[in-house]
Amino acid sequence: MRAAISRRTFLHALGLAAGAFVLGQYRGFSQQTMTIGVLGSTASPLGQGILNGAQLAASELNFKLIPGDLGSETDPARARAVLNDLISKGADAVVGLSRPDTIPALLLDIPRVKKPLIITGTPLLGTDQVAGNFENFKYIFRAGIVSATAQAFDGGEFGREFLVGRLLKERVLRSNAVAIVGDPSKQSADFRAALLPRLTRAGLDVVGNLADTQAGALLERLQKINVSAAITAFFDTKVGAEFAQGWSANKVKIALFGWNEALLYDDLKGAARGYVVTDFAAETEKVGPRTLGFYKKYQEQFKARAVFTAATTYDAVYALADALGRARTTEAEALVKALEGTRLPGVVGLIRFYTVEEQQRDPLKIAVAHDQVYGLNKLSPGPGFDGVRPFYTQLAADGRRVVLYPDEYATGSYVLPPHFG
Repeated sequence: MRAAISRRTFLHALGLAAGAFVLGQYRGFSQQTMTIGVLGSTASPLGQGILNGAQLAASELNFKLIPGDLGSETDPARARAVLNDLISKGADAVVGLSRPDTIPALLLDIPRVKKPLIITGTPLLGTDQVAGNFENFKYIFRAGIVSATAQAFDGGEFGREFLVGRLLKERVLRSNAVAIVGDPSKQSADFRAALLPRLTRAGLDVVGNLADTQAGALLERLQKINVSAAITAFFDTKVGAEFAQGWSANKVKIALFGWNEALLYDDLKGAARGYVVTDFAAETEKVGPRTLGFYKKYQEQFKARAVFTAATTYDAVYALADALGRARTTEAEALVKALEGTRLPGVVGLIRFYTVEEQQRDPLKIAVAHDQVYGLNKLSPGPGFDGVRPFYTQLAADGRRVVLYPDEYATGSYVLPPHFG
């Protein structure tokens, strides 16, 4: 009698088969190659991750790579010049961008250059133009990162399932009273506003929504509120880093969960141990059959831990290879159509993009045309874990990043920060 095969083993085997099929499909057109332009930066860890991730994927696929350096990634004129330089040098498609600052300027060029652009480092802007002006902006996609709206929805799910359903139930947290804290940037303010009602509906009592440019002042204000946990929304890396350092140094006994961009590529030499930070990549075989292999190869080649932009950009280049294999041409219109049909097991999860029709009929208003599909698929009648989701990872005492949530990807359990005693 044949032994029963577990669901996890079946999905793992399915992922391996799908990955082999995709690469086999591409290799079937091995005489057709592609030139990839990269919008990265040597001035920031996330921008460098984009350059590295693209380099690793291109070397495996024998694609030609044209790197572009955006510097601070905040200069619109420089971004437009770099994009146009990539196109003039023969780029068939472009990947990258870890900040949204220059996207409005790049929108002036996208309808003219008519090349696919896959954003791999920011959840904001770009794809918001696709549904309303498809002919001009159908070239824009976002891979590996879900939109800010989807992240806020996911934050509510985390609050309901993990904070209330687990830590409060197990009395790890003493009450359901929480505060939201962040910096005064528009990105943080908008995100906190979207997150607040989600947390309330999850069963949490949000008793403060705090923002400040001074981390010390923010910590003082936070400690005056009687809460056992705070949900963070730091998109200014300086404020976020100083807040985490001050929290640890002053032994503030308020558990921290949420978004802190500074911690996506650094644990601040141990100052953030015990902090639970959302990330878009997780080093665990539970994500998919290609995940651990990517991390191993990245570490060997670059002698550093892969930041999320390295993984998402790597996936974006492979999505283009998959599209090339099905389109059989680098012609932009054909590549766009092929990208819309992507279903590729990636390093960060299943890569698939929303259609305009999905955006129009989504009752949750999460779907954005050509954005990466959020993993909790509410558009289909089945169970449908159909895309990617943020990972909630705790910085452990030994330097590891322990995945706590979603449950399907968990590699360990929550422990109180070491300075709690």
